[in-house]
Amino acid sequence: MRRDANAEQGFGDAQEDVTDAEGALFPIFVVSMLGTFLIPATIARLASAATKTERGSGEGKGDAASSKKQTQTISTEISDVESEWGKAAMASMKRRKMTTGRRVGGLFRGTNLWYTLGWIVMIALSVYITRTPLQEKRFDPYDILDLRVGASTKEIKSAYRKLSLKYHPDKNPDPAAAVYFAESIAPAYKTLTDDVARENYEKYGHPDGKQSTKLGIALPEQLFGKGGMAPVMLIVLVVGGIMLPLFIAMCSIRKMNKFGGNNVLKQTQVNYARMLKPVLALSKVPETLAVAHEFIETPFLDGQDAAVSQLLKDYKNEYESKDQKLMKRLPTIIKAHMLILTQTSRRAASLPPVLSADAKKLVLTLPRLIEELLKIAAMPINRAGHSYARPQISVMEFYQCFTQGVPLSSRKRDEDGNASLLQLPHFSTENLNGVAKKCKSLHALMKLSSEDRKKLLIGARFSEAATKDVERQLAVIPRVTTFEAKISVDDDDDTIMEGDFVTAKLKIKIGRSGGPLGGALPPLPFCAADRTEGWRVFVYDQSTNTLLASSTLKQRDVEKAERGDEPLDLSVQFVGLPSGMYNVGVSLMSDYWIGVDAKVSCMMKVLKPTATNVAAREAKSASRSDVTKPNAEVEEEESSESDYSDDDEDDYSDEDYPSDETGTSESDDEARARIDAMRRPEQTKNTVKEGATAAKPASVPQRKTSTFGQKAAAARPSIPGQAVVQQTPATEKPVVAEEVKPDTVDNVD
Repeated sequence: MRRDANAEQGFGDAQEDVTDAEGALFPIFVVSMLGTFLIPATIARLASAATKTERGSGEGKGDAASSKKQTQTISTEISDVESEWGKAAMASMKRRKMTTGRRVGGLFRGTNLWYTLGWIVMIALSVYITRTPLQEKRFDPYDILDLRVGASTKEIKSAYRKLSLKYHPDKNPDPAAAVYFAESIAPAYKTLTDDVARENYEKYGHPDGKQSTKLGIALPEQLFGKGGMAPVMLIVLVVGGIMLPLFIAMCSIRKMNKFGGNNVLKQTQVNYARMLKPVLALSKVPETLAVAHEFIETPFLDGQDAAVSQLLKDYKNEYESKDQKLMKRLPTIIKAHMLILTQTSRRAASLPPVLSADAKKLVLTLPRLIEELLKIAAMPINRAGHSYARPQISVMEFYQCFTQGVPLSSRKRDEDGNASLLQLPHFSTENLNGVAKKCKSLHALMKLSSEDRKKLLIGARFSEAATKDVERQLAVIPRVTTFEAKISVDDDDDTIMEGDFVTAKLKIKIGRSGGPLGGALPPLPFCAADRTEGWRVFVYDQSTNTLLASSTLKQRDVEKAERGDEPLDLSVQFVGLPSGMYNVGVSLMSDYWIGVDAKVSCMMKVLKPTATNVAAREAKSASRSDVTKPNAEVEEEESSESDYSDDDEDDYSDEDYPSDETGTSESDDEARARIDAMRRPEQTKNTVKEGATAAKPASVPQRKTSTFGQKAAAARPSIPGQAVVQQTPATEKPVVAEEVKPDTVDNVD
C-alpha cells in the first residue's frame, strides 16, 4: 500500500468540505486586493521621487560627472569650520545628511509607513502561499485500491480483499481504519465493480456522473457556522463593511472642512484675510503670520512666560514695542511672533529648552503659511482681477529673510541695505562695517574681481578659510543678467484701450559665476526648513499700489532661463486700466536670495475707446495687412467693419470679466470666501476706510502719482498707446505708494 490509514482522507471529505478548500484561497485573495492598490501607488510615488531627484541633480547639457562633483563641493566643503557660521553650517549638513538609519527611519514615517506595512503584509502572505501549496481533494478509486487504470475485475476483487483484511472493522479495531474503509475503500470498490458508476467516473471523473459547478468565497472556514452565518462573519461585515467606511468618510469630511489649500487650517486663512491691509510693511509680516491658527492651538506651557518675556526685551527693535494692541494679543500669538523673530535673528540655537520644540515646529510650518499668505494677498479686489502690490512684495522680502536668517531691521525701505551681505558666510553685524564701507550691497561685491574681493575681505579681518567660503557662496548665487519687458495688446499693436487684455512680454536670463547649479544648494545654517529656489513675477502700477498680475515661474522655466542659450520668453496677461498714463513696474523676485531681484519700469498710456481711436487702430491694422492682402480685399474688409459705439459697453456684465487674472491657482470659492471675510465690518474695522477707493469695481482708485512716476512721464513723449521700457538696476526695489500704517487686530480667538 502507498499510504497509511491515519494519513488517508475519505471520499466524504472530498465531497462535503467545500469551505475548507475555498478558505485556503483567502491569502491569495488578500494579496490580490493589496496589489491592486499598492503597486500603482508605489510606482507613482517612486516616479515622483525620481522626477525630483532628476530635477535636483540633472545638469541638462552639462556633464553629469561635473554636476555630481559640483554638488559634492557645494554640500561638503566648508573651510572655516571653527567659526560660528561654520559650526552652524556643519550642524545643518549633519541634520540633512541622509544616513542609512535616516533612510530606514523615513520608511516608517507619514505615508511611507502605510506603504511599508502594506508591502510587508504582501511579502509575508506570498511566502505563506508558496510554502503552503493548495492541494485539490479528488476521489480516485484506482489510487485508493492501488491499481493501474483499466484493471480487470479479478484484480479489483483481489485488491479489495487485501485491503479488507487490513482495514475492515472486523479485522482492525482502530476507528480511523474503519472510517477509511467505509469512506474510501468501499466506495472505490463499488465504483469499479459497477458498470454504470465506472463509466461515469471514466467519463466525468465522478461515479454519480456529471456534477454541477459550485461557487464559493475565498474566506476561512472559521467564519462560517454549520447552521448558517457565524457571529464572527456578522461582526466582520458590520464593522468592515459599514462602520469602518463611515468612520473614514467622517474623518475625511472633517479634515476637508478644517483644512484648506497647502494643508493650512481654514481659520488661518480667515485670520490672514483680516490682518492683510492694502499697504503691508515688512516689519508687519511676522505679526501677520503669527495669527495662524496652527500657532494659536499650540499650548502655552509652564515656564514659557519668562522665556517669552525675555525675547520681547531682546527683539524690541524688530517690532513696535510700544504698540499696546500688540501686547494684548493671545500669549500663543506673542510666542509665535517672537519665535519668528528668533529665526530671522539667527538665535534659534540659543533658545531655552522650554521653547526649542515649538521653534522647530514653527520653522517647518512657516513655509507653507507664507505660500498661503501670498495666495490670499493675490486674490482680486475688483472684477478686473487686480489686487494690492505692497503685501506681495513685503511677504516675498520676508521669505528671503526667513530663509537666510537675516534680521528685518537690516533691510531698509526699497533697499536691501546690509541684508544682502549678511546672507554670506561669516558675515555678521560685528564685521560688516569693514566691507560695507566699500561695498554696500551684494551686487557691488559681486562686481569686484576675485582678487579685489579677497583683498577687501582680508582687510576686513576675514581669514583665508572664510574668504574661500564666501567665494564658494558667491559662485552659486544667481544673477539676473537679462530682464526686459514690453507691454502691448498683441505683437503688432501697441495701442492700449480700456477693457483690452494687455500682455507683459518678458525676457529673462539667469546666470551664476560657477555655472548652472543643477539643483544643489548650499546649506542653510540658520534655517531648519528644507528650501528650494523659487521666482515670482509681479506686474503692478507703482503710483496706486495696484497689482495687475503675478506669476510663479515653473521649475522648467527657471532651468531654461539658467541653462538656455536664449533668454526665457514669459508672458503675463492682465485686464487694462481706465484711460490715463501709468507707470507700470515689473519685478522679478527670488524667495530664496536677498539682493538678486530685478525690476524694469514701463510707461503705459491707456486710451478711451472712442470712435477716433478705434478708427486709428483699424487703420493701423489695415496698413499692416496691405503687405499680404490685395487692395480689393482690404476695401471689402473696411466696408464691412462697423463703427464703435459707446452703447456696446452696456453689453458687458460682471461675468464677462475673469475672476482671477493674477496667475494663481485659487478657486473661485476661495476667492469669494476671502473677499467676504475682508469686507465684514465686524472682522476688520478699517477695511472700508483704507481700501474703499481701490475696491470700486468699475473704476481704478484715484492715483497719487509719485515723484518717480511724474519724472518718468515728463521725460517721455505722450504718444498714444506707446509702452516705453525703462531699465533699472537689478538691486532697485519696486516703487509703491506712500506707506500707510495699518491698524493691528487686537486679538484673535
